[in-house]
Amino acid sequence: MQVVVDESKETIYKIIMIGSAGVGKTNLIAVGARGQSYNEKSPATLNPEFATVKIKRPDWKAGQAHPYITAHIWDTAGQERYQAISTSHYRRVNGAILVYDVTNKNTFKEVYPGVTSGGLSWLRALKQNSDPDLLGGVMLVENKTDKIDKDQPRPPAYVQESEVTKLLMDVVYRDPVEGVGWLHDGNPDKVNPFRLANSMLYARASALTNECELFEMNEVKVATVNEIFHKHSDVMAYERTDSVTTVTKAIEALVLRIYERSKDMHAGGTKVKGKPFKLVKAPVVAPTTADQCC
Repeated sequence: MQVVVDESKETIYKIIMIGSAGVGKTNLIAVGARGQSYNEKSPATLNPEFATVKIKRPDWKAGQAHPYITAHIWDTAGQERYQAISTSHYRRVNGAILVYDVTNKNTFKEVYPGVTSGGLSWLRALKQNSDPDLLGGVMLVENKTDKIDKDQPRPPAYVQESEVTKLLMDVVYRDPVEGVGWLHDGNPDKVNPFRLANSMLYARASALTNECELFEMNEVKVATVNEIFHKHSDVMAYERTDSVTTVTKAIEALVLRIYERSKDMHAGGTKVKGKPFKLVKAPVVAPTTADQCC
């Protein structure tokens, strides 16, 4: 991703919400982006439409112009039944929200039938039709979690947590050695930043209650067998972002991730536990005497 934020201009992003018919996309936009109430009888979307959200730039300073990031969240227009959305819908997309219904396994399989599968999938359509130099963030949303009893195992007909974990890990570990990513291709010097670039945010949401849990991938320090010598290894793992509790906050987290990545796609990753993900530039190491040219 080579896009650089020009702070002298207004920052405007296009984010598309895609997924099979009936997963609740329109209500997620209504509740999360428009601040409206859940509509149980929400009609099918017949024409492309979007909602606008504005978020304060985290690096804005007094006196600067354009303190807000503007994001247009686009809903699909009925073609999702056949995954026949025009390629123009994906044009100049900065972010995407992929939605499935936790009570309907087919809607999950249509997001992701498998890395090696030749079947249609929303994730594959996103990669094939979007511009990797613009696509800065993708969020997978498990909707209708209000129908889950968290104290009981999920019914077999529901999407299982193990299936979601496999999707998230397959996207991250596609082929970092050869630099072929499911979302972003590259030839990174380090594997972990590459995996972070390909990782998706994962949200468990309910448009009905406007409740949401957000999980983001991070480098986690794990003690090794040499723990006695205080040695640790970096492990990639998903952690819950405690400050996100609503659909609105999850959308804001996606927008901020796009903003940070638009400034430096290949930056290293840091995330304070419980805080939203943020990419930061790797520290500059002063050259040693041996590195200096005579």
